[in-house]
Amino acid sequence: MSSTVRIPVRSPEDVWTFTQRNVPLWDILEFFPRDAVGPRGPADAPRPYEVRTVAIETDLGWSFETDIQFGTWVFRPRSPKGPGMMKWCRDHGLEPGDTIVFEKLDERRFALRLERPSV
Repeated sequence: MSSTVRIPVRSPEDVWTFTQRNVPLWDILEFFPRDAVGPRGPADAPRPYEVRTVAIETDLGWSFETDIQFGTWVFRPRSPKGPGMMKWCRDHGLEPGDTIVFEKLDERRFALRLERPSV
């Protein structure tokens, strides 16, 4: 797999989902280490391996440590108030036509940036 993956923002529905719910990672799940997938919730049985977080360094000057929630396939934390995917999408003012770009910096560290179409 490439060292860069892209998630297109195709519609107003995508904007709503990414800013109000979270960014689904299902289509790019294999881009991240398998042991970054954690349990769905605290009451669920632990994963059959040690879950290890990944670091996401954003183009907004802040970063966050996260795992991927099993079953929903999104990053934690999920609150838009703290550093995470929803906050990043909201802070960028995501629009249809934008592209979310992840670049692998090393095994557990990734860059996150926004690409906007040229006008």
